[in-house]
Order: sequence, then structure tokens, then C-alpha cells
Amino acid sequence: MPLNIPSGSTSKISFGPGVVKMGSAGATPGIDVGYLSEDGVSVEVTNEKKDILQGNPKLVEYTFSQTQGATLSFTSIAWDFTNFWWALGAGVTSISGTNHNISYGGDPLVKTVAIHLQHQMAVSGNTINVYVWQAVSDGGLTFPFGSDEHSFEMTFKAQRAATDWASASLAYNKQLIYIERDMS
Repeated sequence: MPLNIPSGSTSKISFGPGVVKMGSAGATPGIDVGYLSEDGVSVEVTNEKKDILQGNPKLVEYTFSQTQGATLSFTSIAWDFTNFWWALGAGVTSISGTNHNISYGGDPLVKTVAIHLQHQMAVSGNTINVYVWQAVSDGGLTFPFGSDEHSFEMTFKAQRAATDWASASLAYNKQLIYIERDMS
């Protein structure tokens, strides 16, 4: 008999990638970004805290949050110029006949995007949904021409949003990201 087997439910175990949909900020995203690399999607939530120290020796008396953030990152393997536009946060895309184009450079305004990550759990059949109400590109874009499939790393950081995609007001403590496990 094996030792140190923890208790728990296998229905809470999940593996595999998800589907990323993006669209204009303020509306429910509906455009699937297409094929992703084996690394899948990464969601990072950060919370930088400040300690108030008192006494001698100094002890932590109180702690509060100074900076909160959320980022969503993935690596696309699709030559999708709309995705590139969102990843750059600026520029102009166009389709003319059989040509797809992107032009970039000179626009100081950064485009906002809405992002929905949907992951179906294989063990339980539940769905994990991650909603980033409003985000902006957190970097540039590299076009690697190598011997393996071309991959395009994209990272987006959440911005504070006062409303969700249905225009419902978001409480002050719910304005960056929403993660749910839909068990229906």
C-alpha cells in the first residue's frame, strides 16, 4: 500500500489547454484566437503588500495591499493578423483580396481588449471560465522564422473596469478578473 496518499476528490484535478477568445473591450469576446502552443495559457494574479512595522524589535502590526494585477499569457501558433493587432496594442490591419496586412508605428494610444479563457475539465466535465473584463498588451511581438512551428508569445495585463460585458456595475473589489468553475 502506498504511503502519504492525500485525501481529496479527483473531480478537482484538471489538465490540458483552453480556448482563448478576444474582442473589443466592453463587449463579450467572441473571436477564438486559434491554435495555441503546447504550453497552453497562463493566468497570473499578483498582490504586492505593504507591512506596517511597530515596536522594538519591529513587528508586523498591519498589512495592506498596495498593488494588484492580473495577466493572461499564451503562445499562438496561428498567423492571425487580428491577434497581432491586439498583441501590439496598436496599428492597422486590413484584408485586401487574398492579402492580410498589418501596419504599425506612431500611434501612442493603446487598444483595449476583452479576454475570455474557457477550459473544459476532462475529469468532471465542469468548465473553468476566466474573464478579463478589460486588458491591454503587455509587450511587443516577435515573429520567429525557425524550423519548428512559428510561435507568437502574447501577454495581456488587466485594467480596472467599472462594468462587466453586460454593462452591469462591478463592485470596487471585482474590477480586474473573474474566475469561475461552472459545475452545471
